[in-house]
Amino acid sequence: MEPADSIRRLGFSRWYERRLIEAHAWLISGIFCITAIAACMEELAFRGSILRLLAYVIVVMASGAIGIYGLSRYQQLLSEAEQLGEQATCRACGAYARFRLISGSHVRCRKCSNEWCLIGTI
Repeated sequence: MEPADSIRRLGFSRWYERRLIEAHAWLISGIFCITAIAACMEELAFRGSILRLLAYVIVVMASGAIGIYGLSRYQQLLSEAEQLGEQATCRACGAYARFRLISGSHVRCRKCSNEWCLIGTI
């Protein structure tokens, strides 16, 4: 979902909080996947059934793919939230996150009615 739609629906503070929670959930998922890879690699022994070896290889590959995706998604969400968080302060009065969206990318301060571009190229 585009940030402007969810910011309009939730408000900036709640949108920002939810973005950070979602980003950190992806981080935890990535850490769990790294732990699963380490555990499977420790258990991996080439003696035993081929089915067991195949199961460990599948778990390692799936955990690797999910872990890489999770950590990249974490970085993406955190960068987006950080960029918009830095631009959420009114330059005229210094109020943080006290604005209303007037278009897809422009906002107006609720305190002093100053307008600025919040969402540029993310």
